[in-house]
Amino acid sequence: MAFAPRILIAEGNTQERCEEMQAVGSMIGSSAYAKSIKQVCPNAEIDVIFAADSDQSLPTGTSFDGYDGFILGGSALNLPTDADNPKITRQIDLARAAFKAKIPFLGSCWGLQIAARAAGGVVGVNPRGREVGFARKITLTNAGRAAAYYEGKATVFDSPAIHFDEVTHLPAGSIVLAENNHTSVQAAIIRFDGGTFWGMQYHPEFDLAHVSGLIRVYAKFMTDDGFYASEADALSHASEMDLLYQNPNRQDLAWLLGVDADVLDPDVRLREVANWVDQPVMARYVAKQ
Repeated sequence: MAFAPRILIAEGNTQERCEEMQAVGSMIGSSAYAKSIKQVCPNAEIDVIFAADSDQSLPTGTSFDGYDGFILGGSALNLPTDADNPKITRQIDLARAAFKAKIPFLGSCWGLQIAARAAGGVVGVNPRGREVGFARKITLTNAGRAAAYYEGKATVFDSPAIHFDEVTHLPAGSIVLAENNHTSVQAAIIRFDGGTFWGMQYHPEFDLAHVSGLIRVYAKFMTDDGFYASEADALSHASEMDLLYQNPNRQDLAWLLGVDADVLDPDVRLREVANWVDQPVMARYVAKQ
């Protein structure tokens, strides 16, 4: 029998932000995760919910018991500045429900922050500002090197990233798996209410095309923050990323953009996602057969 787990993916962005991404020809975050899951597990069955804009936590007639894994990806929402926003609080409630259901729970960026907050941690504005485009020199801790989630991953690597906030205080019992000079929590295991979450501050699910779309959406903010001299420079940079995505053997562009297999090779970039599917998700799937 083919391994065909059911995966539920929650879109963390509002409908407005999703429309902005689609307007520049980019996938929304949940679609990027769905694409990544299909790359590592082609037979996976995927459902998507829009957690920010709907009070309906799960598809009608379903529960977490019907799924083998749950994912919460990125969002442009901000916990430190807008914590009481219903678009945020309903996602915190959803994360708590996932912990209670003991479903394998994976998250990137916003997903890590929401899981940490749901379990009693603290999220704050990063004093170093945005980490955007790529998180550089992410380094596994001793616990990370020993963790099954990072089997086959290099000890030091780069990955797509975009965030302004960070987890400043993890819940009790959490384990930091990775860090870099921008944030001390680039990946962590969080245990709460009988469940286990594994997440990253970076975005292994983003390919170069998705990063270029984000730069287009955030061009003004990134120019104002000093990442680019002008919005035209930001758009030019995004175009170079698109060109490399379409022509991954262009070593000149890879050198210019400072990326290699960490970002360009899906098998390398998605290793931790594949490990999550192959280990806790598969274990739950097999146990239910």
